[in-house]
Amino acid sequence: MRIAYCIHSLNQAGGMERVLTVKANDLAAQRGHEVTIITARQKGRKIFFPLDPAVRLIDLGANDRFGPLRFRYRSRLRKHLREIKPDITISLSDGSIFALPKMDDGSVKIAEFHFSHDKYLSKYGRSAIGRLYAEFRIRKLERAAEKMAAFVVLTRADLSVWKQRVKQAVQIYNPLTFIPSGMADTDCKRVLAVGRLAPQKNFANLIEAWKAVADRHPDWTLDIFGEGKSRSFLAGKIREYELERSVRLRGNTSDIGAEMQRSGFLVMSSRFEGFPLVLAEAAAAGLPLVSYDCPCGPSEMIRDGWNGFLVPLDDTAGLAAAVCRMIESLDRRLFGKRSAEIAAKLNIGTIMTQWEELFHRLVQEQGREYPGD
Repeated sequence: MRIAYCIHSLNQAGGMERVLTVKANDLAAQRGHEVTIITARQKGRKIFFPLDPAVRLIDLGANDRFGPLRFRYRSRLRKHLREIKPDITISLSDGSIFALPKMDDGSVKIAEFHFSHDKYLSKYGRSAIGRLYAEFRIRKLERAAEKMAAFVVLTRADLSVWKQRVKQAVQIYNPLTFIPSGMADTDCKRVLAVGRLAPQKNFANLIEAWKAVADRHPDWTLDIFGEGKSRSFLAGKIREYELERSVRLRGNTSDIGAEMQRSGFLVMSSRFEGFPLVLAEAAAAGLPLVSYDCPCGPSEMIRDGWNGFLVPLDDTAGLAAAVCRMIESLDRRLFGKRSAEIAAKLNIGTIMTQWEELFHRLVQEQGREYPGD
């Protein structure tokens, strides 16, 4: 089967880019499909996550997002899709989701959305103007999703919302992007947090919560891995709360699995997510989990009091209390073992088989011959 993915670029160290490369590698190298990734504006930048040589790359060198020159993107996309002749074309719900319905290459069109339905409300909805803008963005996305043969979301909670608006919405979890070489040392007096240094990840709130943790447990440290525009702001927060000795901004790492194995547990303070890959990876490494119960995903990875603790969103005092409770718990190793059991359902084999079954069904519904039948 020929499969084409469309994404803005692959130079970022984000979860969406990481998951795409893992899925493309599996489909091409392990399952024998012809896989092409079409980027809009890679601009010669290095791909962050390694791709198997069997995966073909095409960069259109055109803006897929804004401005009057988007016609160039659509023209080049149409040209390459006609040449590739894919059976399936998949948008990562960037600008390509609005372009694909206009493509006449004959492929089945799918979109996958790596955020929650209410992403824009969570991001912009704190003012009346912001809410209007968010609702405009949501309606525009919904109209585009309705034109897809399938619209794939990441969590059961988000599916229940999308199904009310897009009848062809389906749910498939993201696969684990690595297999841990061992289980975490839950006796380690280090708490791990991972994500872009951006407002969505809400690390300023976590740093504020850590002030109460440090007062109670001065021998524990918090390491935050990731980069982003909020680095200087967060560094200022660390100084403001006089936490330089216990909170560190560690930047990006190419081996987050090794860092997880050297941590006692993971904490997540996000305002919203699609499906937080870091929770799945930490669970697979045998880490207990503490997280805000944000939309969407944490409640599908954490059973409160069983493998971790869920805290109401933006309850800073509650987050500090949950972190202290985990530090003081005698069951961290048991919590970590339970986390690994939950994460087992996200292995790459299981998830990619679900994708293949979706491809098979959609191609047959369109009346096309399925390769291999």
